[in-house]
Amino acid sequence: MRTALAIVLTFFLLPNEALDAEQLPLAMQIVQNAKRDCNGFENGTFYSTERTISLHDLTGDGRPEEVVDASQFSCSTALTLWGGSGGTYLWVIVDGKAHEFLAHRWKVIDFDGKPLLLLAVHSSQCGDAIGPCYRALVWDNGFRTSQEPFEQ
Repeated sequence: MRTALAIVLTFFLLPNEALDAEQLPLAMQIVQNAKRDCNGFENGTFYSTERTISLHDLTGDGRPEEVVDASQFSCSTALTLWGGSGGTYLWVIVDGKAHEFLAHRWKVIDFDGKPLLLLAVHSSQCGDAIGPCYRALVWDNGFRTSQEPFEQ
């Protein structure tokens, strides 16, 4: 976690022109793109918290993956650049590839020794009824989740 925090702090202390996005790690490229989008929208000022990038072993290989949480972003000139009623963007970077999700909240848990990514998602993903809805994702050469239709 301290490594991710150090990267984020260093990133925000650099002037925009000192950054070549292609040379940054993918997690930082995502944050840099968000910052650029905010700056480009009515000259907004971009903010993020120390929880923007976190580390979690989601593949079970003992090495943490980076998770970029756009709910930790804000822009002085826009409220909804990175989400809306369907949730906020969440990127999980595995082997240099960003997997993108929408979620209202998220959490990583251990389920019988396997890391599980839980997403609180829009109720429309559970059918037509309004109410809580969750998706559980597990890594197996890609994220897997149940796609069974729900009966009402």
